[in-house]
Amino acid sequence: MRSKIKEWLVYGLIVVLLLGSSSIYLNAMEGEADAEHASRAADAAAEASAEIEQPAASESAEAAADEASMQSEDAAKSEASEESSGADSDAGAETSPAAATSAAHSEDALPELTEPLIGKKAAENERFELYVDEATLNVRIVDKQTKREWHGAPPMDVNTPPNNVKFVQAPVHIKYTQGTETSQTYSLQDSENEMTMELIDGGVRAHFTFANHGISFAVEYELTEKGLAATIPFESVQEQGTSRLVSIEVLPFFHAALPWQEGAVFVPDGSGALMHIKPQRMQNFNTYSEYIYGSDPVFLRSSHEMLYPEWRLAMNPKEKIALPVYGLYADGTGFLGIVTEGDHDAKINAIPAGIRNIQLYRVSAEFIYRNDDIIFIGNSGEIPLYQGRMIGGDRRIEFILLQDEDAHYVGMAEAYRQHLIEHQGLERLVEPEMPLQLHIFAGILRYDVLGKTFIPMTTFEQVKAMIDEYHSRGIKRLEITIDGWTKNGVYGTQPKHFPAASQLGGYKGLEELAAYAQERGVKLYLKANYVRPFEDTGSYKAKRDAVYGIKKEPQASYNYYVSSRFNNFSELFHLLKPKRVFDHHIAKELNQYVKLDISGVHLQYMGDTLYSDQDPRNWTTREETKRIWLQVLDLFREEVGGAAVDYGHAYVLGHVDRIDKIPMDHSHFTYLDEAVPFYQIVLHGYIPYSAAPTNLEDDPRVMFLRKLEYGAMPSYELTYEPTQRLQRTMADGLFSSEWKLWFESSIEEYRKLMELYEATYDQPITAHERLSRWVYRTTYANGIQVMVNYGHRPAEADGHRIDAYGYLILEGGR
Repeated sequence: MRSKIKEWLVYGLIVVLLLGSSSIYLNAMEGEADAEHASRAADAAAEASAEIEQPAASESAEAAADEASMQSEDAAKSEASEESSGADSDAGAETSPAAATSAAHSEDALPELTEPLIGKKAAENERFELYVDEATLNVRIVDKQTKREWHGAPPMDVNTPPNNVKFVQAPVHIKYTQGTETSQTYSLQDSENEMTMELIDGGVRAHFTFANHGISFAVEYELTEKGLAATIPFESVQEQGTSRLVSIEVLPFFHAALPWQEGAVFVPDGSGALMHIKPQRMQNFNTYSEYIYGSDPVFLRSSHEMLYPEWRLAMNPKEKIALPVYGLYADGTGFLGIVTEGDHDAKINAIPAGIRNIQLYRVSAEFIYRNDDIIFIGNSGEIPLYQGRMIGGDRRIEFILLQDEDAHYVGMAEAYRQHLIEHQGLERLVEPEMPLQLHIFAGILRYDVLGKTFIPMTTFEQVKAMIDEYHSRGIKRLEITIDGWTKNGVYGTQPKHFPAASQLGGYKGLEELAAYAQERGVKLYLKANYVRPFEDTGSYKAKRDAVYGIKKEPQASYNYYVSSRFNNFSELFHLLKPKRVFDHHIAKELNQYVKLDISGVHLQYMGDTLYSDQDPRNWTTREETKRIWLQVLDLFREEVGGAAVDYGHAYVLGHVDRIDKIPMDHSHFTYLDEAVPFYQIVLHGYIPYSAAPTNLEDDPRVMFLRKLEYGAMPSYELTYEPTQRLQRTMADGLFSSEWKLWFESSIEEYRKLMELYEATYDQPITAHERLSRWVYRTTYANGIQVMVNYGHRPAEADGHRIDAYGYLILEGGR
């Protein structure tokens, strides 16, 4: 009997525990369940009213569905940003961002705002007047014709804590270190800080001295034809105490928006992303803070979640910032910030309302003067370490002030496009016909238990056969890029690329292929890797050729396991010293490309990887690396005929003939609400760009619509031989490549896209709109429009019916 009682007691305890855990689980899932319920309710309402979506007739249901969809998406995607807002230690400074989810304000119950900083007129030109507040040295710009204003420190809720008022009104925020940690302060925090100003031609030079830290510098505000420029001359930056400058954020609250205004914060994450301005927002303890052109891979801390003496845990995959721009628009005014100097060592910060109990949406640029990392010495554990030497160079932001219809992400993209035309030589396309992009995987080594085996996947003769097959089906316009053509194939003898692999046909076979492609009107590119060679090739010496990390030794670069994100010790690479790439490796091989008479070279990593070298014998900044990459690209264009890159960081624009694998989405951080084709609006009609290979996409149906919406060319990464021959090689990402299996699909996709591209390939994008929950419209300069429907039901928009997962191409909007 006692044993049974004990059994019942144990069972009872288990039931209580299960019920408790279920309660915890239900509470945790409550937000997601509410979102799903709202979404289903909205869908049911829509389906009950009509067989197809009617955006104009069911506006309230669609709004509920939009909000529910976003909440559900945010709950599902738990990406975290790299760092938080960096609050200082003032009392009441950092609070829970619960204020970001405050109730929406009705028009008759808006909170009282602080008085704006008026300031005294310091400069003017034909369009604008510049005012500077003498107490804070913050700015106000006024359009002389429209009387609209842009504030460096906009009015805010009068109930904002006093320390946060100073935080907002401070025109500069800095981060500094005294050896182990980074701290933040701002110009108005301490009474000991000194601020003075002097008039200069066209503006004001403001001097800031942080007396307690021995750090001082100047910021020059100058009016321009399009707005304002803010420059930090490097010669003005001084360190006289024990503190060392880490970063400076200039005008961090420039034209910040209140939660009840209508508009969005724009960040160049991937293709571009919006953070919608709204009074109700999901709680966020993190903010957007990402490096322009990605973090410097030499400093491991910036790209890893955890570091151990041997093991590394990489951060979750995310898109990069390819363009050095940011902006905000609200209620008919906005701005685009362009980081024109110092973009190579800078971050973009975007912060929603509620962080620090500040009810303002803001976006800014933060200039990096020192990077940090951690090192391991013996058994002492991890030791944080900062760069001893400051990263030199002036820093500059140009603010282009926007109004009315230009105060929108399309207007921002058009403004940046014009900037590239004026300053980087961006030119309109002269070839009106779109090619089909084929990336051919030629060969690779397989590492066996005893020795190595070369696996030929596509010989040079087989490439000829593929050209003939496409021509026989009427696809005459081809651009072919061959990877793995060198001795030992992909990764083989890099950074050496010649001779060509004998198993593929050798140099003679490659020469014949180049002549055949030219005869058939096919552009032929060869892929080359001078940046990140495989350590096992034995074609370089790490101590001599590789870049060094902060520990003053060659920095290893690994591939990572997709499932765990830990580094794979068997796949070790190094990043090569940029100067040695140009002076030694490329100088040796350039003439051999010229002799082949090919169309160009695809230079791997130069469009998507920027790094420094901490070798004390050959210290190199990211700015210097950028300059060398541009010399390489210009050299290949001039001598060989063309240069192509992946992803396309802004510095290559005007220096390349094609961009592959252009970003087509954003990183889906929870505080970003929507992807936009900002990058594509900037480039379309100027530089050809293609999406990632169709045969490697997770949802080709959706990505086909995305190509139509974003104006991207299709591409395929193919092999002549069956994909299974790649088993037990390092090409594990090429999971479906056999050409015969994708031949018909590639022709079909190309022909469908040509319905649009034959009229728009050389045309700029002039408008992009979200017409309803699933329907988007892109408009080109010649009036051609494309409407796509990502929904699983037919939809109506502007009097047009679009099938589920369908599209319409309209001439002149009809």
